[in-house]
Amino acid sequence: NALELAFQARYGNIVSYRWFGDGYIMAGFSSGFVVVISTHMHEIGREQYCAKFHDDQLRDIAHCPVTNRVACCGDKCVKLIDMDDWKEISAHVLEKEASTLDSLAWADDGKILSVSSRSGCLYTFVIRSGNDDQLAGRLNPHSVVANALRPLPAHGMAALVVVLVALLLTGACWHLDVGLADLLRALLGTSEVA
Repeated sequence: NALELAFQARYGNIVSYRWFGDGYIMAGFSSGFVVVISTHMHEIGREQYCAKFHDDQLRDIAHCPVTNRVACCGDKCVKLIDMDDWKEISAHVLEKEASTLDSLAWADDGKILSVSSRSGCLYTFVIRSGNDDQLAGRLNPHSVVANALRPLPAHGMAALVVVLVALLLTGACWHLDVGLADLLRALLGTSEVA
């Protein structure tokens, strides 16, 4: 037996939902609302919690059962919310991404939160532990992980392809013990004119 739940029109459309706890559903709505409902028969039809965390739009929500936190993204920012009192702990604005933030995911231990964007970026936050849980910020922008996750511009991609081809040809020349000119002639199917 399916049960259809109706929500207030001002919430907009459901953009994301997560099951949590013992039969609870957290739903994120396009207009920025996060609503918690219960699937327990004696609580059906009553919202357990409702708050607007984003002014214009909400794109995704992610629940971390280890820390009892929820993260939501939208309005070019990521917000961290403590589910014990439903207060916003922290917010991190990603100006460059404007309205392209797309999807959130927690690491299993709740110490890392990642958000992707439709522009191809993946932002990873280290969550501070202790009494002051908050977004500690993106990984050091010069770290190997941050650089590996940053998309390359077109000229950077072209340079990378040239370097990789050069390395591949050098490795093949060394392994086959032939000169570069001989290898290129063999690859291109040309022969030397006598």
